[in-house]
Amino acid sequence: MNNNKIDIVYTWVNGNDPNWLNKKESFINQNPNILENKRVNSKERFFNNDELKFSLRSVQKYAKWINNIYIITDNQKPEWLNLAHPKIKLIDHREIFDEEYLPCFNSSAIETSLHKIKELSNYFLFFNDDLFLGRETSMGDFFKDNSPKLFSGKENISIQDLHKKERKNEFQYAIHNARLAIYRKYNFFCGFNLRHGIKVLDKNSLSELEIIFSNEFKATRFNRFRNSSDIHVMSLYAYYLVAQGLNQKHYLKVLRRDLFRYKINYLRKDRDHMFVPLSTLSIKKINSKFSAIKKYTPLMFCINDGPNVSDSKRDIVKIFLKEFYPNKSAFEK
Repeated sequence: MNNNKIDIVYTWVNGNDPNWLNKKESFINQNPNILENKRVNSKERFFNNDELKFSLRSVQKYAKWINNIYIITDNQKPEWLNLAHPKIKLIDHREIFDEEYLPCFNSSAIETSLHKIKELSNYFLFFNDDLFLGRETSMGDFFKDNSPKLFSGKENISIQDLHKKERKNEFQYAIHNARLAIYRKYNFFCGFNLRHGIKVLDKNSLSELEIIFSNEFKATRFNRFRNSSDIHVMSLYAYYLVAQGLNQKHYLKVLRRDLFRYKINYLRKDRDHMFVPLSTLSIKKINSKFSAIKKYTPLMFCINDGPNVSDSKRDIVKIFLKEFYPNKSAFEK
């Protein structure tokens, strides 16, 4: 593995852009049955709060060893992005999708085509734009014995109780579908979920998966919006590697919030991830999580937007990100 050849791939959309909004609404009007349910077209799913700008600041500050940075967009570009920077590569959907799958407003579908980016390094880190680095990093944080770390939660799902597990949204269905696909193909059940964080991927395995599960890849690409029939390629990738004995899950402990017990190093040890779901947390709990990030600087954290997130919560996020990453990066104009 070449230290200089680890790229990052981002997916990004500016859901506040009038031209993009018109394109999306026009497509829906022309295809009135395209939405499985209206929630997959909610404003919050595509809302842009400039997270990408601060995520890139975190990369420049804490991952100087990264090679190129590819940003996948739908004929858009962040107005503040410095396209002259040699590491920044803007990738349009048309470069990774056949015309029959466009336009695409489905993140699960976009993730089926990351490996189609030309000149992308075989091993790469995949970021959603709501993911951030919290401290200085090295390749050893993401690779072990030259294999990607599959950052996971605990093994807490069994084949016996799978049918009882409620799936509340299309994303949860996509993970469920990936788990079942591996079980049916290899008679191997993976009972863990990946952390909602940075994914470490390799193009070769993703290309293999597209051949093995070609029907699932095609079906997901045809779903222009999230759908309960989608397959979550990130989970499929991890489950495939584990089922084939090519890798193993890497348990990543989480910081919950700013708790007194975390002042004891032993109790805080290896807690290197924080998840901040804005839609389900009170402002008090959001601030507690941000306080813990500042104090304990986890490897990565996710600030996840969602349904019914108020502007006041987004303002708090913006204030925190400006405080945590105050310096403009070279990736900005």
